[in-house]
Amino acid sequence: MPKVNQQKFALVDCNNFYASCERVFDPKLEKEPIVVLSNNDGCVIARSNEAKSLGIKMGVPYYQVKDLLISKSVVVKSSNYPLYGDMSSRVMKVVSQYSPVQEVYSIDESFLDLSGFTINLNAHMQTLKNQVKSWTGIPVCVGMGSTKVRAKLANRIAKIYPKFNGVFDIDTLPNSRFEKLLDSVEINDIWGIGGKSTQKLKQININTAYDFYKADIGIIETLLGVNGKRIYRELYGHSCLPIEEVAPARKQIVSSCSFGLDLSDFDEINQALTNLTRKAVIKLNHQSLAATSMSVFIYTNPFKKNIPCTNLSKTIGMSAPISNESLLIPLCAKLLKQIYEPGYKFYKGGIMLGNLTPDKSQQDLFIVSQKSTRLQGHPYGNLLKYASELGNDRWKPRAEFQSNRFTTCWGELLIV
Repeated sequence: MPKVNQQKFALVDCNNFYASCERVFDPKLEKEPIVVLSNNDGCVIARSNEAKSLGIKMGVPYYQVKDLLISKSVVVKSSNYPLYGDMSSRVMKVVSQYSPVQEVYSIDESFLDLSGFTINLNAHMQTLKNQVKSWTGIPVCVGMGSTKVRAKLANRIAKIYPKFNGVFDIDTLPNSRFEKLLDSVEINDIWGIGGKSTQKLKQININTAYDFYKADIGIIETLLGVNGKRIYRELYGHSCLPIEEVAPARKQIVSSCSFGLDLSDFDEINQALTNLTRKAVIKLNHQSLAATSMSVFIYTNPFKKNIPCTNLSKTIGMSAPISNESLLIPLCAKLLKQIYEPGYKFYKGGIMLGNLTPDKSQQDLFIVSQKSTRLQGHPYGNLLKYASELGNDRWKPRAEFQSNRFTTCWGELLIV
């Protein structure tokens, strides 16, 4: 009889995901150092291994390392979220074939429940790794363990040591080797231990995962509460964090950005917020949700000296849940008019749809009558725009180095 695997989790993690997405459509970038910048080409938010080896830090402002990037011939890319999101969906669809129970944890990470499998799990995950690479072009590594925390730690090992060929089961280590491994891991590198928790632990000389592992569970619970206790028990192999097959319902949708230029004109700011509202409404409708509150906010840049500084915002509640763009987009303009003050230069703005609830379309007669303006059944209805969405586009974030949206835009398909 083949051995039945008891509790077993796998974490499938894409390697340098944003950089890997860029390489899929430009193979010349393979082995080249790459960095990807945040919105408005502000900070470094992703690095290839080659870029990491040059000492380029995560989150560093682009202007601070611009000369270094040029001197080292580092390829710079603006963030391309439509491309990354679509590539993530393709990867996760392949991954889902390898277990009936999957939790998509982030854009580049997915947990699988492999409990009860009677096959060779290492071979199974090697096949997954190879298929994801073959079908999507994205390299992944897989970590396995009896808990999600141990699987996360195993994935770290799979990425670091080539001898495991991208797949590692941490439960195969003898306890002495496991403890030695923990001693090489900084406390903040344990999954679930954030910055504030790290500060608390370091105050009592818990600096490594091994220190955490050997600490008294009562002290851990006192410092970090029940979540810290769960992480502690997970390191010992007791599963406390189950797979979440259904993502928790979203409580809010935020659509915001830093403007390409500081804006002071009302119409320019209104154009920016109207476009951001439309993006939020698309997400709202895609998830079959409705909002019962809406917030609008605009900020000046706090880091610019000798200029007036202010943060303006306004929130309003609805008498009934709303998902209709013909109500939400004009409402955005009304809220902006209430908070807008001339004389300031605003560098960032956005909207938030809050207190989300399932959209049951049980709305009052006024809202129902307004739905006809959306022309949902018209073949060109999705091309219609509000006048406030049109303008000089000065608000759009800078994206000097952005590649094409190869998989989501007909006009930007790859030409070979």
